[in-house]
Amino acid sequence: MSSKRLTRLILSIFGMICLSASLGLGQQATSPATTTSRLLEVKVSAPSLKNNLLGDPVEQSFEIYLPPSYDASPAKRFPTLYLLHGFIGTSKVWTKNMGLQSLMDEMIKSGKTREMIVVAPNGRNAYQGAFYTNSTVTGNWEDYIYRDLVQHVDATYRTIARAESRGIAGHSMGGYGAMSLAMKHPDVFSAVYSLSPCCLGMEGDFTSENPAWLKTVRLQSKEQLKARPDSFEEFFQLAFVAVSSAFSPNPQRAPFYVDFPYQEHGGRLETNESAMAKWRAKMPLYMIDDNKENLMKLRGIFIDYGEKEEFSHIRITSSQFSKALAERNIPHVFEVYPLGDHGSLIKQRLETRVLQFFSEKLDFANSQ
Repeated sequence: MSSKRLTRLILSIFGMICLSASLGLGQQATSPATTTSRLLEVKVSAPSLKNNLLGDPVEQSFEIYLPPSYDASPAKRFPTLYLLHGFIGTSKVWTKNMGLQSLMDEMIKSGKTREMIVVAPNGRNAYQGAFYTNSTVTGNWEDYIYRDLVQHVDATYRTIARAESRGIAGHSMGGYGAMSLAMKHPDVFSAVYSLSPCCLGMEGDFTSENPAWLKTVRLQSKEQLKARPDSFEEFFQLAFVAVSSAFSPNPQRAPFYVDFPYQEHGGRLETNESAMAKWRAKMPLYMIDDNKENLMKLRGIFIDYGEKEEFSHIRITSSQFSKALAERNIPHVFEVYPLGDHGSLIKQRLETRVLQFFSEKLDFANSQ
């Protein structure tokens, strides 16, 4: 891999944090003059994050897109789509990088998608990603998303406040979070789209075969972690600490407050069985049987990744997850799309797949 491609990938990994003028950076903060849609950035109380050990605030920001008819038709209610960003990213991935407002406006105007409210919450914490799951160290991010945030949005905006009219999607870390939340809470979300989802299972570059694990378990301080890594090894160290804090937290074990799924013995790695069991308990590939009934309740499930996906665990576990769903006769769509790598073509996927998927799967009844 060339150094140029490596640099681009590191910056786009999990969060797609590189800003690009070609994607309309800086043009979406206010509504274009030709529409009456609105894009707002607001704050919400997040009591589920209270007393987290990382010092992350219990007031969180999110961005919300209100479609053109929201102000023009004050009696009208709308379905809601929740968009979860990836590791190292923020909600700006969707609203700035992806040009969410102009994209929605254009697709609504052309009739390619129906009007809906879109909510882009923050999932970034002191370790650069909370993975949208509950943890005694990072706080209860799962509860924050499906309970604190959803209740606030439904109470504040004219949503159709029922599961059939709520969808959830995300990329990478967000793809993991979307799938986990949907399969555990079909009473809140009725359709899910996971773009290049990370962390579905313990395979490929998530295993001890990745040499970054040995350096991770040898870390002695938080100062050794780079918030903006410039190599795969540094990236994986940050990611492995972040995932461990979400999946296998240990409030008694400073400085990271985690138990790693691997530990060093005689200069080599061996499995830490108790921590590994906690990881697997959080990974959707191993949660299917316990949540089969919930998965069957969903109105739609879509999983994808690009054929040039760099992360082996995403390629392997996405395929395994689809196969496991098929073996249990759980309806879903699985697609490997041409040319795309982990951080590319996400805006195109929004336009050609994601938004149309939710326009078809969500219930728009009582929207008048």
